Amino acid sequence: MTEEIAGASAAAAASLVGIIAIFNGAGRFLWAALSDLIGRKWVFLALFLIQTVVFFLMPNATSYGFFAVLACIVLLCYGGGFGTMPAFSADYFGSANVGRIYGLMLTAWSAGGIAGPLLISRVHDLTGSYDGALYAIAAIMLVSAILPFIVRPPRGRPAEARQPELEAERARFTRDGAPARDRTPTR
Repeated sequence: MTEEIAGASAAAAASLVGIIAIFNGAGRFLWAALSDLIGRKWVFLALFLIQTVVFFLMPNATSYGFFAVLACIVLLCYGGGFGTMPAFSADYFGSANVGRIYGLMLTAWSAGGIAGPLLISRVHDLTGSYDGALYAIAAIMLVSAILPFIVRPPRGRPAEARQPELEAERARFTRDGAPARDRTPTR
C-alpha cells in the first residue's frame, strides 16, 4: 500500500513497518492509561472515530510522509485496542474471568486479522486500487463507534465475578475497620 498509494520505494515501505511497530507498542501504554482516566467506553469511541477519519484519508495520502503519519496513527489505535481490552473485560466480567474472556476477544481479533487483509486484497484484485477497501474499513470503523454505547455488562455477572475480590478485600480488614497489616499487638 505504501508503494502504490504514496509512491514510496520498497526500502521506504519496509522501514515504515519498523516505525509503525513502535507506535503499536506505544499505543498499548497510552490508550490503556487514558482509559483509566476517562473510561473504556470513551477510549473505544475515540479509537473508532480516529480510525474512521484516518482510513477515509488514506487513499488520498499521495506523499510518503502523510501516508506514514496516517499509518502510525492507525497502529497507535491498534495497539490501544490491545492495551485496553484486558481492563475492559475485567470491568465487565470481573478479574477472575479475564483469561477466558480476553482469550475469546483475541480469537475474534484474530479472525478480523485474517478477514481484513483478505478483504483488502480481494478488493484490490478486483478494482486495481486500495481505495474501495480503505473506504469500507472507514465505514466499518464508523459503525463500530456505536458499540461502546450499546454493549453492557451481563446482568448479574459483574457482582458475582467480583465476589472473590470482595471477599479478599474484606479479609484484609478487622472488625474495627483497620487494615489487618497495620494492627500492632496490644500486649
